[in-house]
Amino acid sequence: MDKWTYFSTRREKSTLWVEMKNPPVNFLTVAMLEELFALLKQVSKDDSVRVFILTGGIEDVYIMHFSIPELLTLSTDNKKLLLNLFTKTKLTGAILKYVTTSTNWLMDYFGWYETLMLKIARAMKGYSSSLYLWFIMQRVYFAIERLNKITVAAINGNCNGGGTELSACFDFRFMIGDQGFTLGQPEVLINIVPGGGSTQRLPRLIGRAKALEFMLRGNQMNPEEAQRIGLITGFFNKAEFKAKVQEFADLMSKRPMTAVDAIKKCVHDGMETTLRHGLSIEMEQSIRCLDTEDTINAMQAYIRYLDEHINSIDRQKITTGELNRIVQETVKHMEEGKLYKFKH
Repeated sequence: MDKWTYFSTRREKSTLWVEMKNPPVNFLTVAMLEELFALLKQVSKDDSVRVFILTGGIEDVYIMHFSIPELLTLSTDNKKLLLNLFTKTKLTGAILKYVTTSTNWLMDYFGWYETLMLKIARAMKGYSSSLYLWFIMQRVYFAIERLNKITVAAINGNCNGGGTELSACFDFRFMIGDQGFTLGQPEVLINIVPGGGSTQRLPRLIGRAKALEFMLRGNQMNPEEAQRIGLITGFFNKAEFKAKVQEFADLMSKRPMTAVDAIKKCVHDGMETTLRHGLSIEMEQSIRCLDTEDTINAMQAYIRYLDEHINSIDRQKITTGELNRIVQETVKHMEEGKLYKFKH
């Protein structure tokens, strides 16, 4: 890994821990997003990394929120590009949305186009930071969401605004639960929209009613409530936090990466379309998985296991309790990756 200004990395077996450091409280900035984007590009090509964990590199600090001074510049910079005028009518608003949607769509499918657009937007940053801020934020969050690894946000402190939006892009979110830390989406309190994706991701994550309540109240949520509504996966005491998250990562690292990537594609792409097309995406990814040597070996190993432990059972001579024990042992063997090994 390269040397970073705002991030430090360390390996723990197949897991890459990435720690954010922007004292005093990790305000999220465009410069941090730039580095994180470059880091994610490297990680996506490293087959030895199976789990990606992002946490705060300052004790008891995750992300306070996005840099307010950088957001405030948008008020002026939007006008320099006449972006504010596009919001005045439905027609011009539709044009703005169509152009930006099309641009993001093209960046999804063509890497060279993504590189080009980010370079152009960055070159304009001295005159107006608007386009670059929106695009780099959106591309980083998409990159996390679509990363071909298991991703974990290890929230080791208070998390607000852009930090909550960033964590919503991860597959799993864990918090420290015994230090009074909270999560919030308080943008409404300063009369702005949670503009880093929360208006779209939170309803998909926790449902429309809870997402609206969370964003319109702008209140803080404790780990217990956040877990209850599905905003976080779980929480641990500070003393055991890193060990517990690593224990989870070790288990998830045993998941075959082709299937991980395929399932994530099915879910994320399927959420954006109809059920019919979503089922077609699922079929495409199923075909992709079945076309790998790892899948063939895994299924053959499982067949051998079933022949030895399940198919040989005499149902007339075994109790329901014994049968249940054998089935649970089989599931545990699979969950812990003991039936077969995948290539790294």
